[in-house]
Amino acid sequence: MRISRVYLRILISFLLVLVVSELAIYGLLRMSWDKSPRVHHMERQLLTVKNLAELQLGGIHTSPESENVLLAPLLETLGKSLDSDIWITGPYGELVASSTNIIPNMSAFTTGDAARSVDGSYVYKKSNDGMKSVYGVYTGKLPAGYPFTYHIYHSFRKFDEETWFLQAQLILTAIAAIFLIPVSRRVIRPLKELTSSAAKMGQGDLKQRVEINGKDEVAELGQAFNNMAAGLEKLVKSSRELTANVSHELRSPLARMRISLEMLKERIEDGHTSGCDAFIDGMQSEITHMDELIGRIIEFSKLDMKKPPQMNETADLKGLISDLLSQYQCIAERNNLNVTADLSDHVLRNCNINGIRVVLDNILSNAFKYTAPEGSVEIKLNGNQNGVQIALTNTHAPLPEEYLEEIFNPFHRLKGQEIPGSGLGLAAAKKIIRIHGGQIKAQNSAEGFRIVVSIPEKES
Repeated sequence: MRISRVYLRILISFLLVLVVSELAIYGLLRMSWDKSPRVHHMERQLLTVKNLAELQLGGIHTSPESENVLLAPLLETLGKSLDSDIWITGPYGELVASSTNIIPNMSAFTTGDAARSVDGSYVYKKSNDGMKSVYGVYTGKLPAGYPFTYHIYHSFRKFDEETWFLQAQLILTAIAAIFLIPVSRRVIRPLKELTSSAAKMGQGDLKQRVEINGKDEVAELGQAFNNMAAGLEKLVKSSRELTANVSHELRSPLARMRISLEMLKERIEDGHTSGCDAFIDGMQSEITHMDELIGRIIEFSKLDMKKPPQMNETADLKGLISDLLSQYQCIAERNNLNVTADLSDHVLRNCNINGIRVVLDNILSNAFKYTAPEGSVEIKLNGNQNGVQIALTNTHAPLPEEYLEEIFNPFHRLKGQEIPGSGLGLAAAKKIIRIHGGQIKAQNSAEGFRIVVSIPEKES
């Protein structure tokens, strides 16, 4: 089984935590020696020896010989039981009784710091030659007038406690290493799925998605990946549709130009030059149409740029709409259209004037273009502190519901319409309105076909 790097990182991090915790515990024990279990254990042993000795003597001082006879067997028994050297001295340091024949020299212990208990016990420690030693001293109040001092000396291997602690750490590490396997696999599995899906996306499969489980950071990463994949798929799909539509739009004038060119060539070869000007004018018209179409495509493509236009201008919407309506006055008079405008005074701040003008021009152009003679065009402008709403209605037959969304797609043209156009006006208007944080939608109404534009007022 191949060990993953994530698993190794988790395990190494766990080991580092164990090492740091061991060092912290070791330092804590060294700094709090007077509160350690070893000191409390020595205090209890001293009090035990003291209580048994006083019970053996009855708390009365007799003579050194008799006291030694009574206490020596007791100290020998306690010494073997506690694995320690135990002895008792008098008030002048004279030896009263001992569990061993040789009394250890404690001068090296008493020069260091001692842990003192509330009962009056003193406990010293010393480490050397791979051993640890603990020396406890307690002075009682009995026998009366001749109080005894009790001594306990215990020596043990220096690394007994450290070895036990290390073994516990090793066991804990082994258990953690085993239980970390399913944990790491749970973490790694979605990451592997993400890697596999990303590789497939790199090969062109943009429909890749990952399954989202839970609400942790890995799930957030998976959700971000799915959102990115959906955005890329939509972007690539739009790009492909744009390319296909551009090809379709350019192919038609090129085909007409080719036919005109062939007919012109035939007339020249036959010596019939009459009517050639019409073919040349037609080709020039097609070239002009293609040039305008390419210009609109370039302008539309610029709207996809990541850098948004400057949004620090102020637009007089009533003035803009009035100026544009005056430009379409000739079309209205020629088709005998009834144009009404209900415009409130409103200034839109923090916007891009050119973008707003393009939106208004595109929707007005469509309204006048697709309104039959004797029809009507109505535009309303309502504004407040939260934003502005523009409603443009023209007399046109209701559109199917699915068309109300599709008309905002690039190069979408209404079926059965012979009116020339590029199909980019409403698509560009939608992108510009989105840049301004607003919405544009189409709807059928009792008065006719309606375009509604809503733009919020942004704070400066």
